[in-house]
Amino acid sequence: MKNRNKPAEKIAQPRLNKTKGGGNRLGKNRTAEKKMSQGRKPAAEKTVKLFPVVAIGASAGGIEAISKLLENLSPSLGMAYVIIQHLSPDHESILPDLLERKTKMPVHQVDNATHIRPDNVYVIPPNTYMSIEDSQLKLSPRVKTDGSYHSIDFFLNSLAAAYKNKAIAVILSGIATDGTVGIQSIKAEGGVTFAQNTTAKFQGMPKSAVDSGFIDFVLSPEAIAKQLEAFPDIIDSFTSDLSKSISSKIREPELKMIYSLLLNKKGVDFSYYKPSTINRRILRRMVLNRITEPRHYVKLLQQNTDELDLLYKDLLINVTSFFRDESSYETLTKKIFPVLLRDRKLSNPLRIWIPACSSGEEAYSIAILLFEYLKDKAVSTPMQVFATDLSDSAIERARSGVYPKGAMENIPEERLKKYFLKTDGSYQIIKPIRDICIFATHDLLKDPPFSRIDLISCQNVMIYLESAPQKNILQAFHYALKPQGYLLLGKSESIGHASDLFTQVGRDKIYVKKNTDFNIGFDFSSRSYYPLPEREERKRFEPHLSEVSIDKETEKILLSRYVPATLLVDKDLNIERFIGPTSQFLQPAGGKASLNLLRMVSDELVFDMRTLMHQAKKTNRVAKKEGVLMTSRAISRKINIEVVPVKSSRDFHYLIVLREIKMVSDDNGTVKKNRSDKRDPKDKSIAALESQLTEAREQLKMMSEDFEATREELQSSSEEILSSNEELQSINEEIETSKEELQSANEELTTINEELQRRNDELKEAVDFSQAVLQTIEEPLIVLGTDMRVKMANKAFYSTFETKDDAVDGRNFFEINNYQWDVQGLKKKLGDVFTDHKNFEQFELRHVFPLLGEKMLKLNAIRITKDDPKKNGVLLVLEDITQRRTAELKLGQSEERFRLLVQNASDIITILSPEGVILYESEPVENILGYAPKERVGKNIFIDAIAHPADVAIKEQAFKKALSRPNEKVKVMFRLKHKAGGYRDMEAVFVNFVDDPRIGGVVANYHDITERKILEQQKDEFIGIASHELKTPVTSIKAYTQILQDMFGKANDKKSVEMLDKMNGQVDRLTRLIVDLLDFTRIEGGELKFEQGNYDLNDLVSEVVEEMQRTTKKHKIEKKLDITLEMHGDREGTGQVLTNLLNNAIKYSPAAKKIVVSSQVNKQDVTICVRDFGIGIEKEFVDKVFGRFFRVTQPAMNTFPGLGLGLYIAGEIVRRQGGKIWAQSEKDKGSSFYISLPKNGAGH
Repeated sequence: MKNRNKPAEKIAQPRLNKTKGGGNRLGKNRTAEKKMSQGRKPAAEKTVKLFPVVAIGASAGGIEAISKLLENLSPSLGMAYVIIQHLSPDHESILPDLLERKTKMPVHQVDNATHIRPDNVYVIPPNTYMSIEDSQLKLSPRVKTDGSYHSIDFFLNSLAAAYKNKAIAVILSGIATDGTVGIQSIKAEGGVTFAQNTTAKFQGMPKSAVDSGFIDFVLSPEAIAKQLEAFPDIIDSFTSDLSKSISSKIREPELKMIYSLLLNKKGVDFSYYKPSTINRRILRRMVLNRITEPRHYVKLLQQNTDELDLLYKDLLINVTSFFRDESSYETLTKKIFPVLLRDRKLSNPLRIWIPACSSGEEAYSIAILLFEYLKDKAVSTPMQVFATDLSDSAIERARSGVYPKGAMENIPEERLKKYFLKTDGSYQIIKPIRDICIFATHDLLKDPPFSRIDLISCQNVMIYLESAPQKNILQAFHYALKPQGYLLLGKSESIGHASDLFTQVGRDKIYVKKNTDFNIGFDFSSRSYYPLPEREERKRFEPHLSEVSIDKETEKILLSRYVPATLLVDKDLNIERFIGPTSQFLQPAGGKASLNLLRMVSDELVFDMRTLMHQAKKTNRVAKKEGVLMTSRAISRKINIEVVPVKSSRDFHYLIVLREIKMVSDDNGTVKKNRSDKRDPKDKSIAALESQLTEAREQLKMMSEDFEATREELQSSSEEILSSNEELQSINEEIETSKEELQSANEELTTINEELQRRNDELKEAVDFSQAVLQTIEEPLIVLGTDMRVKMANKAFYSTFETKDDAVDGRNFFEINNYQWDVQGLKKKLGDVFTDHKNFEQFELRHVFPLLGEKMLKLNAIRITKDDPKKNGVLLVLEDITQRRTAELKLGQSEERFRLLVQNASDIITILSPEGVILYESEPVENILGYAPKERVGKNIFIDAIAHPADVAIKEQAFKKALSRPNEKVKVMFRLKHKAGGYRDMEAVFVNFVDDPRIGGVVANYHDITERKILEQQKDEFIGIASHELKTPVTSIKAYTQILQDMFGKANDKKSVEMLDKMNGQVDRLTRLIVDLLDFTRIEGGELKFEQGNYDLNDLVSEVVEEMQRTTKKHKIEKKLDITLEMHGDREGTGQVLTNLLNNAIKYSPAAKKIVVSSQVNKQDVTICVRDFGIGIEKEFVDKVFGRFFRVTQPAMNTFPGLGLGLYIAGEIVRRQGGKIWAQSEKDKGSSFYISLPKNGAGH
């Protein structure tokens, strides 16, 4: 790893400040940023040129994402990359080692005050926070925020403050929400933000960032790298100093043009906002659009309304959260709500206004607080919460009341369950809360304010505006509030110079409307934007002058010598400038120094000054009073006072002009115009009135002093409260950090736990695998220590030697089971393993065990070596080979018997390889075919010349069939040529034993059936000849019998006719026997002919039934036929089958009265059933009745003649037509015979 150092331990502890605020914010004043900005060198002293810095934040699942990002980054973009990964605080990080394999750029683990350089990667060390200042990475101990470590937020905040628009933030995979606050700072300062898309393993961090609305690009790590490559040249075109960039890049005319475009399109005048942040936002949009010249960007805005919308959206940054200021909300609940809700009537609803409400979190927070305070009375109490904002999209989101899960982090579980509904991973405010909140679009600077409001909550809005619009807003709030109405401001805000309008309540930024002693007018017609102020005019009215020139000095002399005594005061009567000879009119009050006009001028002028100031403020015109009597040092004088309103670019000021009227006074202090003049009664009356006026002035002076004293006390208390509030705020911020610290720690622990879990899983898997192997090994296994005691044994050991673990574990191996292992040879062998490190293998031991009898064992031992010699051991594996040895002996005997059997068998035994090569052939091959076995071994049966040419394919097919069906017998008949000539008929059986290692081939048994074939041929010839020879005389006998029947019938010799009828029946029986014999001969010889053709099945059945009905008088043959169907097949053969079945039905049901013939037409075939109700067939004989010459031999059946060929012939006829024949029968209940024939005659 390159340049890797551990962080310093003694470092000043920082404090992370989570961004607070609401509404459309254009920037943030953060405590952390303020601290980092204190003590920095002035901008003029900085010479370091800033380059873009990419901060990459990740947590769980982030290493893979960071690796992909670095792999796709060019190493020469001129950017620095800082990786903030949540790491374990207790272990040294290996992240730099992992990442340097993914990039060509140098990878460093940060040390304190590490100076960053472009095209380098910097990795945060464990257990630290990191910030950046003056191009240096500085480390500090981690501190918790909101219970978790927000190390990413902390760095992003510092990066935004230091690098402004050159700051780039990338949020990758991780849990929780670290980074969401920091990206707001980056974007507020004009930087660019990225978040990983759905490719993130853990969606928490990137999803929270995206949901916040502060992400510019949502991409995969690879796409982020590609996008980053386009930024350096654009960003580098701006100077590193932001103020120089603003002044040199965005000139006043261009800025005015942008203001004008926004005002015309959006109706919002951004010239009233602080210009520094406005310019940062514009520069940021220029970077994203890759534009270096403002004039080109102005042109883009003029041509592209979408870009104008995006700029407007960037300027209106919505930053808010639920219950963000717990202290202020607690004060509302405990002190303000009780006052506002006391004796509240239905006709007088509580009215609350939240300006700049953003997406509604603040409005809903206050509504929830009201519900919690009112409890059961909330529904019946009349109240309205008006929430307004500039952004239409923010208002729409607020109205829906739906917020992502990340927005719920600071809400207690009880409050979350009570006031929110979970919907599709988000949360929605319950309807009663939404019903009292009314959202609307509203411009604080332009639109009229609400009226009759009880409470206004406007937090962290005015700090982004200049002083004039601030005062405008405060006056609008003063008008909107009811008497004694309350105003809540943000932590960093105050009422400024509007102390005459509001008074602070308590320590929080809560103010109550002051009932002023003069009427503050509010002109609705003036609620519109002023013309864009000129920057030169602003500079001219700056109150403090820093440069002194000859012109200024000349002006000073003229003003001091030749101009009447004049005072320049602000609206709070604080003197800002003395002009001319003012000392004679001033008489500073005792006590604390103050430049307040009423504490500086002579007491006699206080009343008149206050009156004239009030008139000038009210009328905005010059207020005058002449002849005001003033006595100083026994000299009475009259002066004229004028108060002239002066409107500056920032605020109203007033010139107070004092002109003296010269008079003469005597020693008694009386004024005299002429010594000869005499005073008449009228003068006396005037003198009396003047005396009374003097007394009134004295009283007024006393009241004024009391008022000022009270005011000083209140001011002092306010200052103390503000001081205490700042201290409490600091403490609160430190407390808030604890939560984030714990959360961050959990994330880091998750990352570590993932790795530990993975390794633990691997270890557990290895242990489980080892244990499973040990416990499932069939061989007994035992582990012995150096003292020969048993450390472990597997299940096979216990089962093989019939013992239990309590009798083995921990005992001396040679003592277990009554010393049955105390074998001298074994003792020595095991001892040598320990002493001489001699492992042993295949050690056979024959031993008689008391309980098990004689055993033959094979032992293997290996030494187990540990770092601690005392933990050494021996792994002993025992294999019981008793059965193996017995089996080997039996196998040898069996092989010998098999060899003798094969040698003496009459059949040829052949073993063939899968390719058909003869591996072995028995000796009978020489007797049967004339070949010696050695002549046959090695030859391939597929190319062997001894097979009959017509039978080669049959033999090959049978062999291949055997290969595909292991252990199944495949029978086949073919002819083999004898060595001396001629062919021998063989009946072969092939059996596949290829997978049997003992055989490894196909075994073929060749049985010579040549003599049997000759005998069968002779038999068939005899039957054929005999049947033909018998058929001729039988036909003649049949004819003569019919002639005799006719003769005796005519002679009415019934007895003779009856005798001839019986004789005719026997002739018919003999005829059927002869026909069966002929058909059987044809079938066996393959000469049975089939004539295919179309025929009507029902007609055929009817013909056969009619013919068979004439042969029996006892039975009624019934027909139950399906629809008429034309068949294609052998009509004669099918008729023969039906005749045979009906003949059997008649024969075997002598006592029955009916026989049923039915048919059923199916989709592919037709089924015909012949059912009788006769003697039936035993179950064991049902499947045999279709065999050759098979007759059921039962005593009851001996009277039924036949050869047993009828059903065999019928079955062959049906099968050769592609059909099936079967029977169902029950003893003594009859039989049913079925034939099924295909409709299309698919037989052969």
